[in-house]
Amino acid sequence: MCGIVGILRTDGQITCNGDVQAMTDRLVHRGPDGNGVFVDGPVGLGHRRLSIIDLVGGQQPLGNEDGKVHVTFNGEIYNFRELQRHLQALGHVFRTSSDTEVLVHAWEEWGTDCVSHLRGMFAFAIWDARKQQLFLARDRVGIKPLLYSWQNGYLAFASEMQAFAALPHFEASIDVQAIDQYLHYQYIPAPRSIYTQVRKLLPGHSVLVDARRPQEPQQIRYWQLQFAPDRSLNEAQWIERIDIALEETIRTHLVSDVPFGAFLSGGIDSSTIVAYMSRILDQPVKAFCIGHADTYYDERNWAKEAARVAGAEYFEEVVEPDGLELLPALVQHYGEPFADSSAIPTWYVSRLARRHVKMVLSGDGGDELFAGYHAYAAVLCGHRKPMERGRRLRHQFANGARRVGLWPSNPSVGDSKYARTAAMQTAERAELWRPEFLHVMDTTRSEFDQRFSNVQSREMLNELQAFDIANYIPFDNLTKVDIASMSHGLEVRVPLLDHVFMETAAQVPPELKLKPNLGNGNGRLETLQSPTAVVGKHLLKENAGQFFSGEFLHREKKGFEVPIRNWFADSHRDELHDRLNSRDTELSEYFSPKVVRRLVNAASTDKVAAWKAWSLLVLDEWLRSRQSSVVG
Repeated sequence: MCGIVGILRTDGQITCNGDVQAMTDRLVHRGPDGNGVFVDGPVGLGHRRLSIIDLVGGQQPLGNEDGKVHVTFNGEIYNFRELQRHLQALGHVFRTSSDTEVLVHAWEEWGTDCVSHLRGMFAFAIWDARKQQLFLARDRVGIKPLLYSWQNGYLAFASEMQAFAALPHFEASIDVQAIDQYLHYQYIPAPRSIYTQVRKLLPGHSVLVDARRPQEPQQIRYWQLQFAPDRSLNEAQWIERIDIALEETIRTHLVSDVPFGAFLSGGIDSSTIVAYMSRILDQPVKAFCIGHADTYYDERNWAKEAARVAGAEYFEEVVEPDGLELLPALVQHYGEPFADSSAIPTWYVSRLARRHVKMVLSGDGGDELFAGYHAYAAVLCGHRKPMERGRRLRHQFANGARRVGLWPSNPSVGDSKYARTAAMQTAERAELWRPEFLHVMDTTRSEFDQRFSNVQSREMLNELQAFDIANYIPFDNLTKVDIASMSHGLEVRVPLLDHVFMETAAQVPPELKLKPNLGNGNGRLETLQSPTAVVGKHLLKENAGQFFSGEFLHREKKGFEVPIRNWFADSHRDELHDRLNSRDTELSEYFSPKVVRRLVNAASTDKVAAWKAWSLLVLDEWLRSRQSSVVG
């Protein structure tokens, strides 16, 4: 993994080498192993390198044989050796053994369709001097970030927001709409960012800019996960198929020229990853775990058990998270408000791992691909079909009455999902906002509806999963992992989010992912009566049974609890109350001070209120740290 930046002038001017270097210098943490800048007339590309493959020959930006095509690249291409052989057979000449060089020749051979040939995690920019075109692309799931800004006669791009601050005359005005989406989700969904002038490239999308005919970039989709349940296989056959697919994707993700390991929380997903790594490798896996000072939330015993079963070399560190100490660094690296508190333990475990290795595998994606969240069962239960004949007749009568306006309408599946994505509900935000900003909430809902309508599935569970895979995973989960790990110069690979594996998992029938007990709706998802009498991630757990005991697989997962309420109640109480209620906070420009005060006061006794107050604290820290104008 690395950090990339670049500038394309569209006003006839020449790009300044110093501007590209200044942007590159802002990302030194993402690539401590090397630095490179390439400038050619209107374009400049910059790169910070974290070397994982071809330690000697992979310097960037990298060009083709005649120097007419150059690339700056962040990520890994796992099928680069197959692509290299294929492209050599077509006449392309390679000068290195790095995966980076595959990109320039793939561009020469296939143009914008080059992305469809790639298997990996990536964000890259290719400059073609002959065509005077700049091509930007991001991997299918959004594992690697890429932002860009179109303004003042140039296009600039970067791996992180902070690189843009190095540009002279860079305009950055706050997008108030983005603040409302942040309050709703705890993150800002792409393509928006906190600034109106900066956009995030969506996962599975690309952008092509022609320097001779410049116009505002349009994001073009090149991939979308399709759910197509295959019921021709029985459960035992599906377990075998998933076993083969898991080993294949994990083996594929182990290509590296440097020492590596794995995150190990003790949960099903990370434990399964470590077990397969141990089966594949001929040496013990280095496994890294963060322990909690509160024994109720501490799951180190389960992580140790997983390491014992897998024969892994186990490393742990017990931490007492101090969000106030980390807050300035977190805000700097994220570049915009981001309030998922699990960013804190992710930061700590990344620090632990980097002391020993440069790359780790992670189990991210298992809950979304195999239906591990309780919310899935809760939504299905809320929209279940009636079982008894009398109830079915009443249901049909009510639906007919609703169509003619004689019966109150039921919430749609989209309504239920929208409510469950809300860290702060619509009514709460309506109280919080000053009157002149209330209109932004309508757009938050309408943009959610648009994203939910983009989901393509005929079955409700798959519909809910597809939304999370397209939204929560890239905009929250993967953003968190990328920023936390790269702040320590650590590469994280996510084999469960490999698109080849995902396309296999998307064929698993819903009833094998979320499996009701026989007495719960007759064992059918569409008539589910109770959201608790189900087994989430059923197929993944059945497969993991070859490694772990039933007690291990079917226990309640607690997760790493960040003690936010305690900060507001005890250790930082006065500091936080004074800060968020002070006259110098910019929060009062947007929100009712009375409502802010009420929320902060409640945070000392109520855990849910504390999460909301944490969102305001992160926003306050970002507002204090940024330099920009405010646009409503």
